[in-house]
Amino acid sequence: MPRAQRPHSPEAELAALSACTDDLGAGSVLSAELAEFCQSGVSVIIAVGGRGNVPLSGQGCACRVLEDGRMRILLLRRSNDAIIAAADQDAPIAVTFSQPLTHRSIQIKGINPATGEPTLSDRQAAVEQSAGLEQELRDVDYARRFTEAYCAVDVDDLVALDFDPVAAFVQTPGPGAGAELRK
Repeated sequence: MPRAQRPHSPEAELAALSACTDDLGAGSVLSAELAEFCQSGVSVIIAVGGRGNVPLSGQGCACRVLEDGRMRILLLRRSNDAIIAAADQDAPIAVTFSQPLTHRSIQIKGINPATGEPTLSDRQAAVEQSAGLEQELRDVDYARRFTEAYCAVDVDDLVALDFDPVAAFVQTPGPGAGAELRK
């Protein structure tokens, strides 16, 4: 992967959070800016503990932050059956959001997962956010043939995976990576 032309840093993430005055309500681990970032068309990687606590990972198409503060990850059923099954068994979840252009990466950990059918707005968000990720990947010189395949969304195969976010961490490479984001 090419080097980011405008790399982000863990220090910048921590400084931005400490200067942040907006939030999504008492007890929320997300600032409005973090919620916007997670919904901006970035890479969405999901991880859960499967049977015997074996780690499972998969790719999401999009994220929505719901009015009640829960997060909704939209993912394709056919390539994420094991993740969906683990979520249906109340497995804790971790989702990493990463922007290819800057390598800015945030991980959100959550509990109380629940799967369901996506709404029309969810389907629209999946298409729009996947298109945003596809453009980001092209901007860092990935071939169109790859980006179209990697970011393809079948709206009829989408599943909504909701969870309560309980912690956020900086995952951007560099000193300070892994630090918890606290308001």
